[in-house]
Amino acid sequence: MSKTVKKVKFTNDFQIQQPPRDEFLTLMRQIFHCARCFGIAGSSKYYWKLWGVVLLICLTVVEIGSIWKVVKALAGWAVSTTGHRSVTARLAGATLYANAVLSLILTWRISSSWGKIADYWIIIERAITTRIPRDKYLDKKMIAVELFFIICAEHTMSVLAVIGLDCPASHLLKRYILVSHGFLLQPDDYSVSVAISLIILSTVATILWNFQDLLLILITLGLASRYRRINFYVANYCTKNKKETVSKNTDNVEIFTWRKIREAYVKQATLVRKVNDTVGALILLSNSCNFYFTCLQLFLGITQGMTDTALTQMYYLSSFIWICLRTTMVVLSAADVNVSSKGALPYIYEYPTKDYNLEIERLQYQLSKDYVALSGMGFFFLTKSILLQMAGAVVTYELVLIQFDDTDLNSTDPINATMI
Repeated sequence: MSKTVKKVKFTNDFQIQQPPRDEFLTLMRQIFHCARCFGIAGSSKYYWKLWGVVLLICLTVVEIGSIWKVVKALAGWAVSTTGHRSVTARLAGATLYANAVLSLILTWRISSSWGKIADYWIIIERAITTRIPRDKYLDKKMIAVELFFIICAEHTMSVLAVIGLDCPASHLLKRYILVSHGFLLQPDDYSVSVAISLIILSTVATILWNFQDLLLILITLGLASRYRRINFYVANYCTKNKKETVSKNTDNVEIFTWRKIREAYVKQATLVRKVNDTVGALILLSNSCNFYFTCLQLFLGITQGMTDTALTQMYYLSSFIWICLRTTMVVLSAADVNVSSKGALPYIYEYPTKDYNLEIERLQYQLSKDYVALSGMGFFFLTKSILLQMAGAVVTYELVLIQFDDTDLNSTDPINATMI
């Protein structure tokens, strides 16, 4: 058999069709390689790990300071709790940096264990002895998602909303830091060195927040792609056998083929659960953080954005849309794994009853009863229904927050600078 297979023939010769390289694993290695720049060192060399530890320590220090500011505001010890030093602003800043610290730890853990996952991924790929075609468009989808995250992030809009269009060039840095990190700094605490340090750390925190969602989307794309490949093979195999009469001579071959197909689904479900054990904590963190900031941005957009400048209104709108898009992409891409895990059932149901054998019955029972879905450490499963549940929860919390809101609506809340 030649190295390049242009056309797949669905036969019973049980030869392994391996691509020259696995595009998914190659792209994931490149992504983790680039992630070292913002602290996700994984199994890299010691100097990258040192850089990651330094960032982790700095982010932790900022987070501790943010929590202390929240405690002071709640205890009534704070000098000012209005505007960009309100409890809402302090809590938003503390949440952003808490997410950065946890995200750095969890993504570092995933990066460190990705080598074992990749090895297991390849072992399962080679263990599937039926000729399952490769996904020609997976690498293009992954690149498109990466470009979407890079282009659509509203960082520039958030900076403009903070500093405004009337700020003199000599005061840009000071205004940006005192407004975006007003929950952490007083005007007397400002210095250029502190400002530059906070800009670096806030940028890293924002990148980590976006990267955790990107990572989950890419991993789920790979898992769903493998399911679709097996489903495609089953669909073509069923169509082919409907047109042919199964003789006694080929009955044993049919049983053997369906057994290998069933084993392929077992191995794929095992891979999904193995991956979920690694990324489950990140799924919980990502969805919790996205839910909080979705509620926060919608609340601020309704209570403050309506009476603010046009630039700030544009920021609230774009930020809210961006967070909703990211959350939707994470949930739907993960839900596609659950949907694809049962994608072969319609073809099996339509298979001629007279040609049924024990292995087909086992496969049908396995696919209908085995629940395969990614979860946030078992607290929830990422299916299509959870998206509607999240939307309903957001609306409920917004109504409660607006009803009991007693803040000064004319004050300028600067947390949009930390919301990127």
